[in-house]
Amino acid sequence: MNNHFSFILLPLSFCLLLIGCRPAQPEPLRVQWTTMGTIAAVQCVDHAAAPPARDLAQAAFDDLDRELSAWKDNSALASVNRAAGASNAVALSASFAKVLGYALATAKESDGAFNPLIGPVMRAWGFNGADPRPALPDTAELEAAKSLSDWRKVEFSARQGGADVRLLLPGMRIDLGAIAKGYAVDVAWERLKAAGHTNLLIDLGGNLRAIGEAAPKRGGWRVGVRNPFNEKELVGYFILRDGEAVATSGNYERFVDINGIRYAHIMDSRTASPVTGMAGTTVIAPNAMESDALSTTLFVLGSQKGAALLRNHSGCEALWIPDTPNSLTLYATPGLAARLTPTGKTPYTLTIIKR
Repeated sequence: MNNHFSFILLPLSFCLLLIGCRPAQPEPLRVQWTTMGTIAAVQCVDHAAAPPARDLAQAAFDDLDRELSAWKDNSALASVNRAAGASNAVALSASFAKVLGYALATAKESDGAFNPLIGPVMRAWGFNGADPRPALPDTAELEAAKSLSDWRKVEFSARQGGADVRLLLPGMRIDLGAIAKGYAVDVAWERLKAAGHTNLLIDLGGNLRAIGEAAPKRGGWRVGVRNPFNEKELVGYFILRDGEAVATSGNYERFVDINGIRYAHIMDSRTASPVTGMAGTTVIAPNAMESDALSTTLFVLGSQKGAALLRNHSGCEALWIPDTPNSLTLYATPGLAARLTPTGKTPYTLTIIKR
């Protein structure tokens, strides 16, 4: 999850030295609540705009949760999953079709590093509501889960105003957890812009997208990059510009313990196993659905293959932090490396990865 913050403006003691100095501008007001299984928030420069901005954002999140929730039995997604193996396709709304279409395109582009059918593999490892595991899943169990996670066995046909989808095998399950929150942020962003809101930051479970800036001449919103090995430390920060989005995937928020060993929730469907060797990835993109999907994809691919994939994504920049807690190391694309300002409190080595 991303940590983000707003820096305090000039100290009062400094301001008093200046004749006619204006009072420091108040920090943006952050209003947060729980939705879609996570924490949502808006930060508004205009404090009076925070309640209506929250209401607009929440309405957008509610709309998408009714469609894309994997946890609500009455969601449109649940209906698709219940129809797995049936001979008839299920009709999707325009929103559902847009998210699933992008998810399947990303799966194809990354050769399965991103996989919206990962649900059976997640459950095999004890995630997504499955019972705790007394032992590691065996080869047969993982192969069975892997076969049900084959994104190529999804028939998806776009049409006017939506799409039709069919899951070919009984037991297949679409899971849009790695992309739906990003799309929900984009929908909220569009509605807030259309309503005339300015200078605010939308946050849904660490998926951020900016409108305007946090203070005059700042150029955007300061966003911190967390040290994955110390939740109280930031590695550095960068300015998230107007319209940009950012998302982070990490191995430190969700995990299962099997025989005293922690296994993180980000899976490589190609091996049906948790990804190892990576602690966190951060992706800046022109929209939140793209940053959400890419942060998971690049976590699985790693820095070299991930940077190569980014050649197809204009306006995107990325940062990788390998799982080396005794030696904090960062790999970043040139654009993000140039924007990253160290805090000075957490030493690290930085390697630039060319796209």
